Amino acid sequence: MSGTHRHTWQQHRVGHLNITVQLDSAAESTSLDRHKGQADVARQLITTMDAERLPTTWAVSDPAHSAATALIVKSAIDHELAVLGDTNWVGPTAGRTRFARELARRLAQARAAGLQVTTLMPCVANVESDMDLIVKLQITALVGLATSLIPRQTAGPQALHYGVWEVPLSASLPMKTSWFTNGKRTLSRRIERTVAEAGGFHLLIDAGAIAASKRHDAAVAKWLLRRIAILRDRGLLQVETMRATANRLSDVPSVSPQRSILRGAA
Repeated sequence: MSGTHRHTWQQHRVGHLNITVQLDSAAESTSLDRHKGQADVARQLITTMDAERLPTTWAVSDPAHSAATALIVKSAIDHELAVLGDTNWVGPTAGRTRFARELARRLAQARAAGLQVTTLMPCVANVESDMDLIVKLQITALVGLATSLIPRQTAGPQALHYGVWEVPLSASLPMKTSWFTNGKRTLSRRIERTVAEAGGFHLLIDAGAIAASKRHDAAVAKWLLRRIAILRDRGLLQVETMRATANRLSDVPSVSPQRSILRGAA
């Protein structure tokens, strides 16, 4: 009986965690050395996600032409590619026309290549005013702005439009706090608290920032991902891509069986 009770508790008391990795820089340009550093970190992260079996959303400027796309697509893990919006075409200085044209082009090329791209990560500006374009282009998930990141943020996914969800960021790597004190363990405890509360947690990993850091942030990211995988293996945490989260939240259970019973009783 105790075993049955434990199994039931795990089914209903499970946290949900999203991992978004920003592989490209949101800046307009980067140096050759930084670009190479980002590519090296990207390969390390892809290898780690595959080893730990962690479905991940990978944000790149142009999914159809990204160097990382081939590695992500051939993975046995159900990863997701997302479009990363930068200052060139997202925000008030770019304008609505450019935003619509650039997003449509990136999505059309990705989908023509057989890539299922339904997530947008706008790094530099809020895109809610362009929700009609978002819906028209079949985007179902938006990554919350990194600039709006709030320490100990617990806000869950927000429905911006029918079928379109924004998932706020809960924490990012690398953190500004020193990893050599209690930074990584504090973040680990926050994720464990999400499990205890059956809540949601969205972790952003910035490959460019890790590459530029002089600290051991790549090793710390690997340590934290192993902790996440352990919670997942214990049945306490469900790790999913942004697309999977949007699909789950939009999947409203049918109540037709109840209505049919009432009609039969009448």
